Amino acid sequence: MTTVDIEARVIQFIASKAENIDASAVTAASQFKDLGFDSMDTVQLLFDAEEEFGVTFDGDEVRNLRTVGDIIDYISNHPPTASDKA
Repeated sequence: MTTVDIEARVIQFIASKAENIDASAVTAASQFKDLGFDSMDTVQLLFDAEEEFGVTFDGDEVRNLRTVGDIIDYISNHPPTASDKA
Protein backbone atom coordinates (compact mmCIF):
# COMPACT_ATOMS: atom_id res chain seq x y z
CA MET A 1 0.00 0.00 0.00
CA THR A 2 1.38 3.40 -0.96
CA THR A 3 1.57 6.42 1.33
CA VAL A 4 -1.19 8.04 -0.73
CA ASP A 5 -3.40 4.98 -0.16
CA ILE A 6 -2.61 5.01 3.55
CA GLU A 7 -3.38 8.73 3.77
CA ALA A 8 -6.77 8.29 2.10
CA ARG A 9 -7.68 5.33 4.33
CA VAL A 10 -6.55 7.05 7.54
CA ILE A 11 -8.42 10.26 6.71
CA GLN A 12 -11.58 8.30 5.88
CA PHE A 13 -11.21 6.24 9.07
CA ILE A 14 -10.71 9.26 11.32
CA ALA A 15 -13.52 11.18 9.62
CA SER A 16 -15.84 8.27 10.41
CA LYS A 17 -14.87 8.48 14.09
CA ALA A 18 -15.13 12.28 14.43
CA GLU A 19 -18.54 13.45 15.59
CA ASN A 20 -20.05 16.63 14.18
CA ILE A 21 -17.16 17.12 11.75
CA ASP A 22 -17.63 17.18 7.99
CA ALA A 23 -15.42 14.50 6.46
CA SER A 24 -14.03 16.99 3.95
CA ALA A 25 -12.62 19.02 6.85
CA VAL A 26 -10.28 16.19 7.89
CA THR A 27 -6.80 16.60 6.43
CA ALA A 28 -3.34 15.34 7.30
CA ALA A 29 -2.74 18.62 9.14
CA SER A 30 -5.84 18.24 11.33
CA GLN A 31 -5.10 18.02 15.03
CA PHE A 32 -7.14 15.56 17.07
CA LYS A 33 -8.25 18.27 19.49
CA ASP A 34 -9.55 20.37 16.57
CA LEU A 35 -11.60 17.37 15.43
CA GLY A 36 -13.25 17.14 18.83
CA PHE A 37 -11.15 14.31 20.28
CA ASP A 38 -10.18 14.71 23.92
CA SER A 39 -7.35 12.63 25.39
CA MET A 40 -9.58 9.62 26.12
CA ASP A 41 -11.16 9.79 22.66
CA THR A 42 -7.69 9.88 21.13
CA VAL A 43 -6.64 6.77 23.06
CA GLN A 44 -9.75 4.95 21.81
CA LEU A 45 -9.06 6.19 18.28
CA LEU A 46 -5.55 4.73 18.44
CA PHE A 47 -6.87 1.38 19.71
CA ASP A 48 -9.36 1.32 16.85
CA ALA A 49 -6.64 2.31 14.35
CA GLU A 50 -4.43 -0.54 15.57
CA GLU A 51 -7.19 -3.00 14.77
CA GLU A 52 -8.12 -1.33 11.47
CA PHE A 53 -4.57 -1.02 10.12
CA GLY A 54 -2.83 -3.99 11.75
CA VAL A 55 -0.20 -1.93 13.56
CA THR A 56 0.76 -1.55 17.18
CA PHE A 57 1.46 1.96 18.40
CA ASP A 58 4.54 2.09 20.60
CA GLY A 59 3.74 3.61 23.99
CA ASP A 60 6.65 6.04 23.86
CA GLU A 61 5.79 7.22 20.36
CA VAL A 62 2.07 7.65 21.08
CA ARG A 63 2.77 10.82 23.03
CA ASN A 64 3.97 12.45 19.82
CA LEU A 65 0.86 11.62 17.78
CA ARG A 66 -1.16 14.85 17.61
CA THR A 67 -2.31 15.09 14.01
CA VAL A 68 -3.87 12.89 11.38
CA GLY A 69 -0.57 13.16 9.50
CA ASP A 70 1.27 11.75 12.50
CA ILE A 71 -0.83 8.58 12.26
CA ILE A 72 -0.32 8.43 8.49
CA ASP A 73 3.45 8.68 8.96
CA TYR A 74 3.45 6.10 11.74
CA ILE A 75 1.47 3.56 9.71
CA SER A 76 3.61 4.25 6.63
CA ASN A 77 6.77 3.58 8.64
CA HIS A 78 5.43 0.58 10.59
CA PRO A 79 3.71 -1.66 8.04
CA PRO A 80 1.62 -4.54 9.35
CA THR A 81 3.22 -7.95 9.56
CA ALA A 82 1.95 -10.76 7.34
CA SER A 83 -0.14 -12.12 10.20
CA ASP A 84 -1.77 -8.74 10.87
CA LYS A 85 -4.82 -7.33 9.17
CA ALA A 86 -4.10 -4.58 6.64
